[in-house]
Amino acid sequence: MKKSTFNGLFWKISIVFFLLLAVVGLMYTYLSHEYSKTYLEEVNQRLNHDTAKNIVENSTPFYNGEVIKPALEEMFHHVRAINPSLEVYLVDPKGKIIAWYPPERKIARQQINLAPVLSFIADKNNTCIKGDDPLNPSQQKVFSASPLTMNNMLYAYIYVVLNGEKQEAASDSLFDSYLLKLSARTMGITLIFTFLIGLLIIRIITKNYSNILKVMNQFREGDLKARIEFKSMGDERQLGEMFNEMADILTLNIDKLNEVENLRRELIANVSHDLRTPIAIIRGYVETLQMKEETITVDERKQYINTVKESAEKLERLVNELFELSKLEANQVLAKKEPFIISELVSDISNKYKLIAETKNISIQTVLSKELSPVFADVSLIERVMQNLIDNALKFTPSGGKIEIKTIKSTDNTIEISVTDNGIGIPENDREQIFARYYKANNFTDLKNSTGLGLAIAKKILDLHQSTLDLVSKENAGSSFIFKLKCI
Repeated sequence: MKKSTFNGLFWKISIVFFLLLAVVGLMYTYLSHEYSKTYLEEVNQRLNHDTAKNIVENSTPFYNGEVIKPALEEMFHHVRAINPSLEVYLVDPKGKIIAWYPPERKIARQQINLAPVLSFIADKNNTCIKGDDPLNPSQQKVFSASPLTMNNMLYAYIYVVLNGEKQEAASDSLFDSYLLKLSARTMGITLIFTFLIGLLIIRIITKNYSNILKVMNQFREGDLKARIEFKSMGDERQLGEMFNEMADILTLNIDKLNEVENLRRELIANVSHDLRTPIAIIRGYVETLQMKEETITVDERKQYINTVKESAEKLERLVNELFELSKLEANQVLAKKEPFIISELVSDISNKYKLIAETKNISIQTVLSKELSPVFADVSLIERVMQNLIDNALKFTPSGGKIEIKTIKSTDNTIEISVTDNGIGIPENDREQIFARYYKANNFTDLKNSTGLGLAIAKKILDLHQSTLDLVSKENAGSSFIFKLKCI
């Protein structure tokens, strides 16, 4: 069942983006409220900067250093007429509150800090300055202040809290309501617009990641050919390249595992067949020797023993070559390369095989180029290749035939080695599988000593030397096996 592709990354980023916008919106609303409130307080202080001064100019509540109660009440009455929401305090030069308006309010502190008052009086730039609120000790509020002097003598200060409790309650209610509506509308429009634009941008950014996830899902479900196509040069391209590289490695490993599995099955099938034959022969002749121990003739006994020996030798060769090929296929054989003269090796091997070839009435000729550069290879492994190729040529060359071994200097800094026979050749239909395990020609019957593994072993050895084993053959005219080795 195919799973639907769900872009979880897109929605995760979108939700986080929305929450981030919401947090930013709330912070914006809070900061707007605070700064607007500060702005209004500063405007209020600037507009009412001379309020205390005006009160002083129209009132004289002191006489001979004493507070005149009727004059004080007249001053408060004047304040009530001007702005009943103001809170006015008469403060002595040390900051102690002498009297206040409205009188029905109960003050929470009897002393105020005069430092802001003195700063306000000395300030010429209308800077926003906050002072103590006698009704609310925990708060600082904008104010107006002016010294009250007579005959150049300081008697007190007029301290006016501009944003009194009543005014503050009314203004805060209206201000908060207005700001709430304004912020809600502004934040709502901003959030919607920004979120939609953000979704579009996020979609564009995560589109490639969505395609990557889709291809990964296809690969997971068994489509081993699924690869990511690149349309951009961003970070997602690097991610796609990494996935494609890993997918190629996994696919290659899977192919190798499948190949190994097929080889294992083929090995079991062929080994069971090829081992069964010599084992059956050995067992049959040994049982015959046991059964006819008293009646068998000397010649028959020799014949039976020779047959058992030949079968045992074939079994030994098969096991050894199977073990050798298995090690090569499992990459357990390392080529110990060193420089050597290939012509000398070819000459030594051909001399060893000449006696065997003469018993079959086959001649071995060598054509060795002079002054060849040394090659860089594993001597013992290349010797094994030459032995397998000459063995193969001897098997398929009839009596009276010829085998020719050549070494030629090539133009690409390599030396070409060829083993050519004039035997039966290889049919065109069989050439693709000539280097496979257990290949045996169908049109030649003199193969009782063949294991069918020689060419496969030779090819694997040349693979270790980054070389190939090429075939040139013509049916009923012979074959030529060619490989090259690098010069130093």
